[in-house]
Amino acid sequence: MPGKLKILHLTTHLNVGGITNYLFILGSRMIREGHEVWALSAGGDRAGRFADAGFRLETLPFRTKNFLDPRLLLLVPAAARLVRRECFDVIHAHTHVAQVLAALVSRRTGVPYVTTAHGFFTPRLGRRLFGCWGTRVIAISPLVGEDLNRRHRVAETRIRMVLNGIDIDGLRRRASEKNPGVIRREWGIPEGAIVLATVARLVADKGHRTLVEAAARLKSRYPGLYLLFVGDGREREGLGRRVRRRGLEGHVKLLPSEEDITKALSVTDIYVHPVTSREGFGLAVAEAMALKKPVIVTDVPALNRLIEDRVNGYVTAPGDPVPLADTIIRLIENPNEARAVAGRGAAHVAGRCSLERMVRETEAVYREAIAA
Repeated sequence: MPGKLKILHLTTHLNVGGITNYLFILGSRMIREGHEVWALSAGGDRAGRFADAGFRLETLPFRTKNFLDPRLLLLVPAAARLVRRECFDVIHAHTHVAQVLAALVSRRTGVPYVTTAHGFFTPRLGRRLFGCWGTRVIAISPLVGEDLNRRHRVAETRIRMVLNGIDIDGLRRRASEKNPGVIRREWGIPEGAIVLATVARLVADKGHRTLVEAAARLKSRYPGLYLLFVGDGREREGLGRRVRRRGLEGHVKLLPSEEDITKALSVTDIYVHPVTSREGFGLAVAEAMALKKPVIVTDVPALNRLIEDRVNGYVTAPGDPVPLADTIIRLIENPNEARAVAGRGAAHVAGRCSLERMVRETEAVYREAIAA
């Protein structure tokens, strides 16, 4: 049996977010399998949860999001001392600032590093000059891997595709502990409301405006329709103004990012992900599917590789509220069909997004980098 690994994750912070969630799910499962897992970051409001799961935590003042900021160089000596002192087998970096730091530390210490491309990156000159992709780079979907090779010129021999995994048993356990009636009252959602939810950053390309327009078309037909938006971002004020213009006050709830998506999903009747441009993976969609929620997505990569229309979910045109509204009507008017499609979606995710598979494949990438 291969020996246990000592792994150092580098990330800018441990606040609520997709990368933090990915790191927690991956690292906590690897700890349960006997590996020693550390995280070096600026800390964050989820640090306590990481410590409780068995992570060893160290902090550095990541005070910049700019990988060309000279202050980043000041972090190298302390990070290199930690790596030498603890004799890590591999470093795993998760943001571009962390990638650059990992590259500098790896050069000083000789410890190999890998990175994860959690989405798409604009191929600016700085990223081309200082890509710092590591000995191996993990792509979270085939589309991300293709983008790394085509636009960022990362050799195919360095790219390893490892789909994001979901702790499905844990997700379902947490969902079963929720009381939807209590949560609806807490959030002011009327009894009997048909809740359409989306969990995403409040930015233009996530398509929240399209969902608002679709709901405006449906409000006379379904007076009990209710929108639940979970996420933070610069579109919050503009979204609120659009809601008021469309006469949907009292039918929309905007909530900040939640660490546990099951609270929102426990009161959700239909999960909608109306993005207008490509997605790296669509983790929230997969989690909704795992909980047997009927999901509606738009016809963009990589969502259209995860969802087959009317087989395991529903697919509509991006940016167009008319077909989105029509699809919502179909689900409301045909609950038996919606349940059957949702059931097939849950089975699809269980096979495609196994956490055990993700951990096994990531460990293989680590060992490959160490041996390279």
